[in-house]
Amino acid sequence: MTLASGVGDAVPKRKRRQQGGGIMAAARAASEDAVPASDITVLLPKISTDPIDDLVEKVRPKLGKAIDALQVAALLESDGHTDRAARVEYGYTDVFALAIEVYRRMGPPSPVTPDEPVNRAVLTQGRKDALRILSHGPLYVLPSAAFPAVLAMVGLRALVIGLVAAGTLGWVLSGTAAHAAYRMLGLGRDRSAARLLFWSSIAGLPLGLLLGVIVVLGRGGGPALAAMMAGQLAYQMASTLLVFYKRELWLGLSMVPAFVVGALYLVVGGPGLRLASVAVTVLGVAAAFAFGLMATTRREDEEAKPEPPLTASLRPERSALIGVTGYGLASAALLFHAEAPYLLGRLDIAIAAVPLVLSMGFVEWRANAFWGETVALTRRVRRPADFVAGVWRSIGREVLSCLAAPTVLALVLLIGLQLAGLLTVAGAVMTAAHVTLAGAYYLAFLLAGRGRFGWLCVTMTVAVALHLAPAALLSAGPVLDTSLYLGSVLTLLGLFAAGLVPVIGQARHYR
Repeated sequence: MTLASGVGDAVPKRKRRQQGGGIMAAARAASEDAVPASDITVLLPKISTDPIDDLVEKVRPKLGKAIDALQVAALLESDGHTDRAARVEYGYTDVFALAIEVYRRMGPPSPVTPDEPVNRAVLTQGRKDALRILSHGPLYVLPSAAFPAVLAMVGLRALVIGLVAAGTLGWVLSGTAAHAAYRMLGLGRDRSAARLLFWSSIAGLPLGLLLGVIVVLGRGGGPALAAMMAGQLAYQMASTLLVFYKRELWLGLSMVPAFVVGALYLVVGGPGLRLASVAVTVLGVAAAFAFGLMATTRREDEEAKPEPPLTASLRPERSALIGVTGYGLASAALLFHAEAPYLLGRLDIAIAAVPLVLSMGFVEWRANAFWGETVALTRRVRRPADFVAGVWRSIGREVLSCLAAPTVLALVLLIGLQLAGLLTVAGAVMTAAHVTLAGAYYLAFLLAGRGRFGWLCVTMTVAVALHLAPAALLSAGPVLDTSLYLGSVLTLLGLFAAGLVPVIGQARHYR
């Protein structure tokens, strides 16, 4: 009963018929037929505190025209919702049960004709999202233009050690922080996600500087190396923040000047351009880092529901975060252990990873598209065997596409090296190994999406061992060493596919 109906019931029906609805007449009648206040039942409007209603309003702008609960489930999973979160936060057995209730409360989809503006807007937004994700690869490469100028200041050996050490720490810290933030976002705890990203980024600066001091004390390189490592951590954390909040344009605008000046120094040379390259890079990294921190600071919503302490929110995620951290360490080891010995003097081997890095945005884009395509497959097939076959056909096509993209870039690179007289057999083999890694990382994205971090860590460790052990026993030269690495990557590709067998073909994972 609302407040208005409670007051109305306190007025006899006979009087209400005579009053005709006038405000003054109603006030008069109320005074004439007044009853003690203790006898009046007044109920305030009910304010919904159901978290499902909040979730419905959160997903409605993203999926306002869902045609079934499968689409809702796919969106919830992409936002970080897990079966455990569905049980703890909402009281449902799994994400699919939660999606059914969300879909029911959203109401039936309204009919939309193909010519409605909203469809064109959605299509445009989809293209923008694709371009945004595809930009990730080039964005990862932009800071490398400053390496020649930094090299002249710290020395080659110190630079290599610093790059590997800072890259590993940044890989682990940024990956773990991003995973935890996406979990908080999936639970509807946006402010917790922002705080986590903000403070992990702030912590990255002294951690990078401390690691730089340790490397300088052990290997030399001076204060410039320690500053470079802290800057590398700052850029990795800045890119994590801006990618998380879909602000890749800010990242590009910050670093393009550094890339241009660095490339100019590489071609022209000279102490003036060297100092300019370093200065512009420092300013670009500082700007990107500031933009990233700004993205985490949002105006507080006074009506937003309170969130539990961050430590309490992260406690149930400890096992997953340990897995993500291990995955980051294993990934860094898989890439750096093979490249590090050649960074000092073999250019064709040292830059063999460039096609892979440039195409990582493409791999990420295809991995993101897999889940929606597979949900759509559940509506097209009727038999479980057909679904399993369709999933594996889709995976096969996507792996081939993820191999094709870096292959094109690799051919351009190899032709350039050949024209410059720098190409060797070992360089070509190492480039092929990194092209194969693009397909492996596509499968790794799928395994990570199913939470199989243990399998990822174990199989990557096996791949590293399969490369290092025979190479050490055979005292392998560059050609044999890179060939062994290519073999270990091909084995890893098969192991990743085997890890998908128990989970990827089960339709319940896409409900």
